[in-house]
Amino acid sequence: MPCQTRFLPSAADKLRHRAKEKAMVFVGVHEEWGRIDVTQADLGCGQDRESIYKTKRPAPLTCYECDWRLHLVHKTHGAYDLWFLRHANKAPHCEARAAGEGMAHHLLKLDLAHHARAAGWSTEYEVAAPDGSWRADVMATSPDGSRRVALEAQMASISVTDIEARTDRYREAGVEVCWFTDRKTIPWLDNVPCVQIARPDDDGGPVQVTAGAACFEPKWCEDRAVCDWCDCEDCGAGVDGPLPCDGHGTWQPATPFPLERFVAAICTNATRPHRLRMGWDTKGTWRWITRQYFDMEEEQLQAHIRKYQIVERLLAVQQRQQQARQAAEQEHLAAIEALLQRQKALTKPVVEFVYHEAGTYPSVARHGSPEFAMGVPVYVRGKPYAVICPVASRLPALRSRLASLVFFAASERERTRLVAQSAPGQRVEVLTAELTPTSPPAFPPQREKGDLTVRQAVNRMLGLDRM
Repeated sequence: MPCQTRFLPSAADKLRHRAKEKAMVFVGVHEEWGRIDVTQADLGCGQDRESIYKTKRPAPLTCYECDWRLHLVHKTHGAYDLWFLRHANKAPHCEARAAGEGMAHHLLKLDLAHHARAAGWSTEYEVAAPDGSWRADVMATSPDGSRRVALEAQMASISVTDIEARTDRYREAGVEVCWFTDRKTIPWLDNVPCVQIARPDDDGGPVQVTAGAACFEPKWCEDRAVCDWCDCEDCGAGVDGPLPCDGHGTWQPATPFPLERFVAAICTNATRPHRLRMGWDTKGTWRWITRQYFDMEEEQLQAHIRKYQIVERLLAVQQRQQQARQAAEQEHLAAIEALLQRQKALTKPVVEFVYHEAGTYPSVARHGSPEFAMGVPVYVRGKPYAVICPVASRLPALRSRLASLVFFAASERERTRLVAQSAPGQRVEVLTAELTPTSPPAFPPQREKGDLTVRQAVNRMLGLDRM
């Protein structure tokens, strides 16, 4: 029995086969009927498809791009009953032929058009802009004509920049767009309104939308008035008082669902492309969502805004309080600096005054002391005799102990304060001295060896120097 030789297809045969697939078009121009769509039984113009199929005389069909003759082809592919047009031999290059991208591309276009028509919309294949700036694989139009949606089957590789530019051109023309792809890796999934689809293996199930749609999963603290979810700085840590919960919901990928349901949702406006506004890893990405998920995100977004308005107000209050404390501290340091200046300036006049009054030179302590109301004690023959510039507010607690001593003040104003807090009839003398006016320094000045700085004076006043 003679053996039969089997010839495997060569690379050239495969290329020719692919070229034939790419030559598949669904729309042509009939000499009498005008534009026809061979995927529809009535050709989209009320005529019979069989009247132009395998007729003795070739049907007067031409390409809408290159005017080359076309003929109708019928073919089955799995569960699909395909009708399409093919250019006659030696056809020139044209955009209609170049638009084809293989069988998967054509089948997806058929599915998109079929689902849109099932939703009550009209569809056309390969619809181009008047100026040629875009060409839609499937243009779906609402019954009232108010909405047009370009359903783009993007099976080939394309850069993010190019697909964003094409999307912008649709938007400028007032045409909505959704990109459909079965590619495993989609660099532009987050950049434009698109979905990833997957065909079932061989079980005959529907085409599924597997990525590009999202749902929002809300999550709130049990007591929304007090958020105990996070205490990091971004959530308002460091602000005194409780803060309200601003929500902890996240966007999650939608569970795969049939392409038919998705296209119907686009047509009924039940789903819309939305640039997500929440989530550190999802914010700014495009996803198809429904109204209920938009409302959930909006609720959390408004709670987030309200929380940080509260944070800003509390921070402003705390900042004012801190500024007030700093101002009070600065004023206090300035008062201590002025006190030290007065005590230093009065030391010599006090020594002269006491010498003339007591007949002997007194000894003067180097610094003020808490036991003398932060005034500088003056001793005559080893016993306290006077105090230079004591602090008036400290006198009530020491009034009885210091009642026998002479107080020295640098001005009538200071004398008035001391008299008001001293024991009745206590002697308060005013001595004049040259005082150098000073403003509160940003940093305490360096003093001569043995003199107190402002900080040391504060520590002595508070008793911290003895700890």
